[in-house]
Amino acid sequence: MVKTVANVIVTHHWADPRDPITWSGTPSNIIRRLEKLGVNIISISTGFNKYQKKFLELIHRMDGLGTDYFGGPVFRKKSCEILQRKVRHLECNKILHMGQFNLPVSGFPGFEHYLLMDATSYTWHQYETKLSTRNTNKGRKVHEQLDIHAFNHVKHFFSFSEYVKDSLINHYNINPDRITVVGSGIGNLQPFYGEKDYSNGQILFVASNRFEDKGGLLLLEGFKLAQRKNPEVKLVIVGQENKKYLNGSIPNLTVYGEIRGKQLQDLFNQAALFAMPSLNEPWGFVYLEALACKTPVLGLNRNALPEITQNGRYGFLVDEPTPTAIADAICHAFSHPDKLRTMGEEGQKHCLEKFSWEKTTIKIANVMLGIP
Repeated sequence: MVKTVANVIVTHHWADPRDPITWSGTPSNIIRRLEKLGVNIISISTGFNKYQKKFLELIHRMDGLGTDYFGGPVFRKKSCEILQRKVRHLECNKILHMGQFNLPVSGFPGFEHYLLMDATSYTWHQYETKLSTRNTNKGRKVHEQLDIHAFNHVKHFFSFSEYVKDSLINHYNINPDRITVVGSGIGNLQPFYGEKDYSNGQILFVASNRFEDKGGLLLLEGFKLAQRKNPEVKLVIVGQENKKYLNGSIPNLTVYGEIRGKQLQDLFNQAALFAMPSLNEPWGFVYLEALACKTPVLGLNRNALPEITQNGRYGFLVDEPTPTAIADAICHAFSHPDKLRTMGEEGQKHCLEKFSWEKTTIKIANVMLGIP
């Protein structure tokens, strides 16, 4: 029997931390593994109903901050008040925040605050996307100032990536001793160990929302250009119900809505290249899922993708977000199937050795609780 070693509050700012769909399963995966280590977890959500969200958005817009109220001053203030009320009488003083939006920006005495994060406001607004431009310049500055105030209350930061750690150090002046890079697990797909045909020309794109921000339109235009040089390339798009009208209009393009389970697993197993040239992807669990299935990845040379691919060792990093650059990368990839095979096999080995929820959780537990 595992002995209980501590009580820890795990909180998320909009959904139940134990729900497997919250933040791509990050909180639930960490909670389960902390409990295996003997940690007693108290999970708390500080989310709002749809009417409250509409009110928050209205206030945000009236203040001239834009439409993305999520993480704005009213959202954070109310989230923190909810959390403070819920933890007031608990026999626990350690709070692991899954994201910074219910961190205190002023007083919250008597508690140690730990933060797991994949982005800061600075890194989120570093690249302009359809989502990031929903806030005004004033709104962006306010978000960043709120981060600065909130970070003063964090005892220790856990970042998915080195690039977020660098942002904390260089932009927010956080002492490196207060930051640990913990990575993440690889998602729900199983690793694929079978034989793969890297000359089949099959490209896979998977994203359930934010099609444009995830690079879907960029990839689609690049794919059409690549077809002029290599008519054998094929593109499968998953998670875009509203793009299914494209089926039949572009050669070798297949678009699915939401699919899961064996059908999705088979698509990853069959793909010779995973392409998601996201304009702003803080981390990208789906990149790890692709590598676990021996599928090299193609994306923009920004955010955490250089880390995940070891600077292009296990994929193709595109410097310019243009259809021509994407097309050139696709054609180059399929001109060298042996290189794709090597990338896929070595990328899988690297991914499975480096990224797991067990390793992530142990790093967190070691810092918070001294559990090796």
